[in-house]
Amino acid sequence: MKYAVMIDVDGEWMYVPENPKMFANYPEPRIFDDLQDAMNERDKWNTGIVVDYATRDVIRSMTDEERRRAMVRSLKNGQ
Repeated sequence: MKYAVMIDVDGEWMYVPENPKMFANYPEPRIFDDLQDAMNERDKWNTGIVVDYATRDVIRSMTDEERRRAMVRSLKNGQ
């Protein structure tokens, strides 16, 4: 599990950037491997929250509801 910290900036939520001294448009988020490290970073911000961060190399499993919908679609398509 990876973690990131999100902050409210003028009513818009964004990830704490890798380089917090430079706030560019769509910065790379700072990613944490350890929940405690993410919580320590969160404590530096007034509106910080820790969130799970799904990396691009991770494919999540389908939920039971998604599986049911896929089966129904498959039956309707005659497969």
